[in-house]
Amino acid sequence: MPRALARLATLVLATALIAPACSLLHRSHAPDTDKPAPIDLNRAPLRKLEKLPGITPSMARRIVEGRPYAEPHDLVARGILTERELDRILDRVVVQGRAR
Repeated sequence: MPRALARLATLVLATALIAPACSLLHRSHAPDTDKPAPIDLNRAPLRKLEKLPGITPSMARRIVEGRPYAEPHDLVARGILTERELDRILDRVVVQGRAR
């Protein structure tokens, strides 16, 4: 019986030592949940567009009025945003569906 208890204690101790390392491994492969989901330029409401960095209410209104878009660069091609303005939001926007 003492041998069985010693093995059990060894197993419990090993588990206690290994568990935190397993947690770190799992966390390193988890998706980045801090980053907000990209905003669809064809469907996002005006208020959501206004929350993008550097986008003023008038810019957001022009984005909505210029729908639909085939790609984010359409904003520059149509004179709605400058290249620099688009660069500030490019990693936060997508073009998926057509405007409603």
